[in-house]
Amino acid sequence: MSNLSINIFRFLLLANFTALFFVFPYSSFADPEKNRDKIIPQPIQEMFQSNLVYPQEKNEIQFTLFPSFRNNQNAKKARTLFEVEYGVTDEFQLIFEWEGLLYRNPKNNPTIAGVGNIEVGAQYSWMGLGDGNTHFSFGNLIELPVGTVENELTEGFFGVQPFIVVARDFPELNQSQIFFEFGFDWVKQVRNVPESLAPEVDSISWNIGAFFPIKLWRATLEINGNNNKLDGGNTNDIYITPGTIYKLSKEWEIGIASPIGVTKTSDDYRVIGYLMWEFELD
Repeated sequence: MSNLSINIFRFLLLANFTALFFVFPYSSFADPEKNRDKIIPQPIQEMFQSNLVYPQEKNEIQFTLFPSFRNNQNAKKARTLFEVEYGVTDEFQLIFEWEGLLYRNPKNNPTIAGVGNIEVGAQYSWMGLGDGNTHFSFGNLIELPVGTVENELTEGFFGVQPFIVVARDFPELNQSQIFFEFGFDWVKQVRNVPESLAPEVDSISWNIGAFFPIKLWRATLEINGNNNKLDGGNTNDIYITPGTIYKLSKEWEIGIASPIGVTKTSDDYRVIGYLMWEFELD
């Protein structure tokens, strides 16, 4: 793909994000006064490989740990993703993510370990649109390449990752939900070593998912995709991710999922754990 085509693609993608940000939420209000004070149930706080539309409430803070293991034809990898969310208002939250400790066991080389990158960002949510069961959110994450670049543990990319989420509740089905997420990842390599020089390739990501509450359990299902072929890359990852989450209490959740790769570039399989604790600062 030529540089001109790539630039046109980036412009159109960012234009679509801008249009969705300004047009979709306001056109979805059937009766804003009616839904303004409606309490939106939150049967679940997180999914395993997708962002949900729910914001943290004002002065509410959430700590989440996502330990994971992945296996592919080249190596086995593990990481301990740590996430913090803080509600500035009932609609707007700040996000901090750290990949934590990274572990990589190549098939033909010694095992290596190090620390991962940091992401900071924010998300704004419009809840209870239209009939009260449709939700929309827009967010952006900025990746800071502070992790270990030696031995290809990280690629040294500075990244900007805008995303949108659209969700639909089904109160008659025990407050189950389906959702769609779409995102774009723009990268610029600012740190590298000769043996870990990676191409600067932008990518798009998409996630389709649903969850269904059953008493204290939540059955989850996601289809996750990431593709950089539009920018000259060779990655087209797709995963089917079944999982389950158990609500230990109002403040605590625990869960596990096993994403299964269905394309040649995907990991063969992954295992993701989940532990969440949220509380109010007041």
